[in-house]
Amino acid sequence: MGIMDLEDLVEETLDEFLLECVGNKAEEISQLPAMLDGIEYLLDKDELIAKTDFCEMFEVGDSSADHCYEENGELHVLYSLDYILQTGIDGEPVWRIQGTIKAHLVMPDRKSADWNEFADDDKNFSELYEKYRPLVRFESIDYVFIEAGIMDC
Repeated sequence: MGIMDLEDLVEETLDEFLLECVGNKAEEISQLPAMLDGIEYLLDKDELIAKTDFCEMFEVGDSSADHCYEENGELHVLYSLDYILQTGIDGEPVWRIQGTIKAHLVMPDRKSADWNEFADDDKNFSELYEKYRPLVRFESIDYVFIEAGIMDC
């Protein structure tokens, strides 16, 4: 297989990998303060953030690589993900958060990493994810169009 077009590589071959990277980042409890920044209508927000012990994707909507380019040995991807996240404390749901993530991911370029491995159907995605995930860093991550509500149990 020859060198794949950069957009095809990012949008088709790496789509699931990028979705996992960004989705897993959003599920990190440490992201809640940034995600909920500016949402003033939530009562006891700081206290509940401090007590939160789980965040999980409830639903994933549209996702896309909005722009990608290679520069100085690095592959840059601007990625968007619409999502609904559920948070909780001691197994009880607390908030449902809906919004869009705008992430700028940076990883080794095609000369430094064999991203085409993700196109090989004989390869195990989970193993590839674990192998390549440490190579990805988040240059920036912004949470936009955020709405949050308390869960009624």
